[in-house]
Amino acid sequence: MKKYIFLLLLTVVCISCSSTKRIRTENGIAEINYLDINGTKQYVLIRGEDRGNPILLFLHGGPGASATALLRKYNKELEKHFTVVYWDQRNAGKSYKKDFPKDQIKVELYNRDVDFLVSYLKRRFQKEKLFLVGHSWGARLGIYAIDRNPDDFMAYVGVGQELEAYRGELLSYRYTLEKAQEGNHEKALKALKESGAPQSGDFTTMYKNGFWGLVEQKHWLLKLGGERYGRTNYSDWIRNIWLSREYSFSDLIRYGKSSGFSAGNIIYDPDFNNYNIPESYKAFEVPVFFISGAHDYNTPWALVKEYHANIKAPIKEFIKFEKSGHSPCFEEPERFNKELIRILSKVDSKNPS
Repeated sequence: MKKYIFLLLLTVVCISCSSTKRIRTENGIAEINYLDINGTKQYVLIRGEDRGNPILLFLHGGPGASATALLRKYNKELEKHFTVVYWDQRNAGKSYKKDFPKDQIKVELYNRDVDFLVSYLKRRFQKEKLFLVGHSWGARLGIYAIDRNPDDFMAYVGVGQELEAYRGELLSYRYTLEKAQEGNHEKALKALKESGAPQSGDFTTMYKNGFWGLVEQKHWLLKLGGERYGRTNYSDWIRNIWLSREYSFSDLIRYGKSSGFSAGNIIYDPDFNNYNIPESYKAFEVPVFFISGAHDYNTPWALVKEYHANIKAPIKEFIKFEKSGHSPCFEEPERFNKELIRILSKVDSKNPS
C-alpha cells in the first residue's frame, strides 16, 4: 500500500513540474523565458540545435489556445532547421493570470505584442528577417504582421487561415447542418435550428442565441467531422498537453481557463468582429504559403484556396493536406515539418539572415 501511495505522490510531483529538455549541440539553445511584453509577463520558450539557423516564430490560435505542448510533441523536428520560438500569447497557457484585465484582450494589443517579440528576436539573434507561421487566429495575426512590417519576414505560412468572419462561419454552419441532416442527428439538428444560420460577422450577435450559438456550432462541427480528420474529440491532444515536459497539470488547468477567458472577452472588441481579409489585404511583399486541411470546415479550405488565387506575392503556394482538418501541423506532422523545411529552402536564398 505504501508503495502505491509513494508512486501516486511521485506522479503528482512530476506532473506538477515543468522544464525543457537540454539541447547538447555546441551552438544549441533551450531556454524558458517570461518576457515583459507591453506590460504583461508572457511565456516564451526558445529551442534549436543551432542558434545561427533562421528563427521560426509560431503564432498559436484561439485566442487563448497555446500550442507549445503540441508543437513540442509533433513538430520538434523543426528545431534541427530553425531556432523555434514557442510563445504563449497574452494570458494564454503559461502566460495566464486569473486576475488579468478583460479590457487587455484586444486585437490591437496582440498586434503590438507580435511587433515587440519580433523586434526582440531580431535584436537578440542579430537577424534581419524571421520565418513566420500562424495557425487559425494566429494566422490572422500573421497576415496583419506581414502587411505592417514586410521587411521583418522572409516568409509567411498560414495554417487553417482565418479569412472572413461572416462567410467563413456561414459555410461552417452549412457543413454542420448538412452532416446533421445526413445522419439524422436529432440533438445537433435541434441546436442548429434553434440558433439559426449566422446573420452577420459580429460574433456576439451572429446567431439568434448570441455567443452560445457559436459555441454550439463549433461543438457539433467537431462531432460531425468538420474540425479534425478521423476524430470527433480532443482527448489525445489534451493527454499530450498533460504529459508534456513543458506543461504541468496545473498548466493544463490554466490552458482551459485561458481559452475560455480570451475567447469570451475578445468578441466584444470591434476589431475582432466583421473581419474580411480578402477585401483588405490583396498584395504582399513577403512570400506567402497557405496550408489547409481537406476536412477543415472551421476555417473552410475552399475560401483559403480562393484567396490564394487572388492575392499577389513574390512567391505564393496553396498546399492541401488530404488527411487533416483544421490543424495539419498536429494531424499530419511529418508532412507538415517537411513542407516547412522545403519552404525554407525555397525562400532562404532570396532573403538574408
